[in-house]
Amino acid sequence: MEGDMLDRLRAKEEEMEALINDARKRAAAIKEDALKKARELKERKVREIEAELHSRRTLEEEENIRNGMRRIEEAEEAIEELRKRAELKRGEAVKEVMRLTLVSATRGIP
Repeated sequence: MEGDMLDRLRAKEEEMEALINDARKRAAAIKEDALKKARELKERKVREIEAELHSRRTLEEEENIRNGMRRIEEAEEAIEELRKRAELKRGEAVKEVMRLTLVSATRGIP
């Protein structure tokens, strides 16, 4: 009877040990699956962040190009204004030279 009871206890112990081992295997599989999903999520988020960063850099570069073009246009306008003012000054200088030439010619100054 004692031997029978010991055999049943050993069988129960082995059954419990098998259940524990099975639970450990399932827990390890669940953990591995969770880690895999976490890595995939992390990789997806990294790709999304990199895409957003690329998009923002592109927009920033486009804005810098627009600003540079606007500054070039402003500089060209300023150059044109200076060119017009220089032309007017040249015209005034030519008139003054002609006036002085006429004055000297009428006074007999060589």
